[in-house]
Amino acid sequence: MTIPLLPSLEGLLVALLVGFLIGLDRERAEVRKGREAFAGIRTFPLIALAGAVPMILMPVTGPALLVASFAAVAAVTVAAYLRTSAEGEIGATTEVAAIATFLLGALAGSGQLVAAGATGVAIAVLLVAKPRLEAFSRALTSDEVRAVLELAVISVIVLPLLPRRGLGPWQVLNPFEIWMIVVLVSALSFVGFVAMRLLGERRGLTVTGAVGGLVSSTAVTLAMAERSRADQGLASAAASAAVLASCVMSLRVAVLAGIVNAGILPRLLPVVGAMAVVGGVGAWGLARSAPGESVASGGHISNPFSLKAALTFGAIYALVLLLVRAAQETLGDNGTYAASALSAVADVDAVTIAFSRLGPVADGWRTPAAAVTVAAVMNTLVKLGLGVGLGAGRFRRQVAVALGLMAVAGAAAGVAVYLRF
Repeated sequence: MTIPLLPSLEGLLVALLVGFLIGLDRERAEVRKGREAFAGIRTFPLIALAGAVPMILMPVTGPALLVASFAAVAAVTVAAYLRTSAEGEIGATTEVAAIATFLLGALAGSGQLVAAGATGVAIAVLLVAKPRLEAFSRALTSDEVRAVLELAVISVIVLPLLPRRGLGPWQVLNPFEIWMIVVLVSALSFVGFVAMRLLGERRGLTVTGAVGGLVSSTAVTLAMAERSRADQGLASAAASAAVLASCVMSLRVAVLAGIVNAGILPRLLPVVGAMAVVGGVGAWGLARSAPGESVASGGHISNPFSLKAALTFGAIYALVLLLVRAAQETLGDNGTYAASALSAVADVDAVTIAFSRLGPVADGWRTPAAAVTVAAVMNTLVKLGLGVGLGAGRFRRQVAVALGLMAVAGAAAGVAVYLRF
């Protein structure tokens, strides 16, 4: 039987690259520990090839060569672990990485090049990120660890058990779809929280505002208003962080809408893009006006996810779905916009997802996109009110001007886009 040449070479190349990436980190790690490396930048590519070659030859040799190759690699790995453990060394990361590299080599040899390559890159990133991951783990409180477990529960256990059919008035309440949205938003908020823990609190208010906008721009605005009262010398830096969080909120609206239904983006992007540009310029200008403030600590913002928060968001989202449908049935477009504005006071994400999920109506995407625009502008005005009402000193004036310009830019872009076309 003839083995295809080009697919075989592609599998071998991917296996070599995966082994090289993982071996590069393991070589450096063993050198840092000051001990002789069991496997490094040369051995790991060979281990990957030891998995790839038997898979390529499987039609000729059968599984026997793959089993023998795995047994040989496993024996060497176990011997290396026993040696290091006998010397008092604790840890088996390199040995486990060797087994994983063999399996990824076998995966590449079977023709699954994308899966093998992506998994190899993920493992390499995981290994390189050890210091940051360990610092993040130590920084978590017990409540935050419990929140991580709760997020896993609602994602993996609760979601598959929910019915996948419409319930309630007009059959608009699909429990599975509603909970899927809850998982999406909760996961996005948690990713923002992780990024903020890894980057934000050590790099100042500006980074905290940018990353915190992924978590909650309203929460960032409240935190920055409190910071301006505690230290008026940080007013401009705090205002920059609050405005930047709202800028990120505009981008988050586009991302959520695009994930749910990409058809809305051509209508929505000009509006949220205008708001993001104006907010970004405003935040940059405020940061430039206080260069000495921008290095200050951003304060602590806790993990935004909790089971109570997830249930609350789910209830808000379901209520928005009902309000939107009821407004459409009874009042037409004007009622839709009123429902959007009122719902955005509580949560702009729920409104964005609800109208994106609604899909095009008689006038295409104009009404859903205009409703999302109303929600984004209203939510920005709500944060403007919070900043002015709870902030102090020039923070109030700066936030009012910047967020006010963002709201005006969004409204003007909406009028230009939705009334002309």
